[in-house]
Amino acid sequence: MRKTIAVLALALLAGPAVAHDFWIQPARFVMAEPGTMPISLFVGHGKDRSRWNVPSDYVMMFKTRGPDGLIDRRPLLQLDSSEFDARIPLEKPGAYVFGLQSKASQSSLPAVRFNDYVAVEGITPIAEYRKRNGLERAEGRESYSRRAKAIVQVGPIDAASIERVTRPVNLHLEIVPARHPQALGSGRTLPVKVLFRGRPLAGALVKLTDLANDAEPVANQRTGRGGETTFKIPRAGDWQLNVVWAEPLRGNPLADYRTTFSSLSFASN
Repeated sequence: MRKTIAVLALALLAGPAVAHDFWIQPARFVMAEPGTMPISLFVGHGKDRSRWNVPSDYVMMFKTRGPDGLIDRRPLLQLDSSEFDARIPLEKPGAYVFGLQSKASQSSLPAVRFNDYVAVEGITPIAEYRKRNGLERAEGRESYSRRAKAIVQVGPIDAASIERVTRPVNLHLEIVPARHPQALGSGRTLPVKVLFRGRPLAGALVKLTDLANDAEPVANQRTGRGGETTFKIPRAGDWQLNVVWAEPLRGNPLADYRTTFSSLSFASN
């Protein structure tokens, strides 16, 4: 009985009905010199923002790509910590791209709430599938998981940093910047590409959120045929981009859709 209650509590806490946004939050996105970077994992937005209170084994992958290559950081996670979720040593100058992947969980919502959630998040495949098959009045059952990236720059931005930041880290669903977000100049124009299973994803709704005031996104853009869109970053500061995509599931007794949430957090100059 206790195990059942714990599983239900975890699903409610981590589920998309409670909090859609999920991201990696370093203590700072810019370091003048190498050192240890405390990071936290956050879920939600506005007054509902909170630490991602789940067991550490809920994380399947947590790595950094940096000057020393790809390093597994999962052993450093302490999600029951009262202050930070991990302290990551960044020992050389250059850009570090953090990448995280969670296990899958199940969520079920009544039809009206599920339809609203699908509309708000712009999950076109689910909306079209439900309409095409007359399922608008059916409950929504998802198997969902999370992906997140963050960019931390240590020292000056060089050519290797730019190349590292603008290269995919091969997440199932991924937002890839075409420019280093900390080197946008006065125009602050950031082109990005969304990849799904390594291929450009058209028609995905990407949201830009100011992490200093995250009650609502400041901009929404749909990706074009090449999976690309461009955002004008309103000011210097800490930002998050997020996207959600899904596909119908067949033969799964627990879920009708497989949904992936993905984010990119960064600082803009």
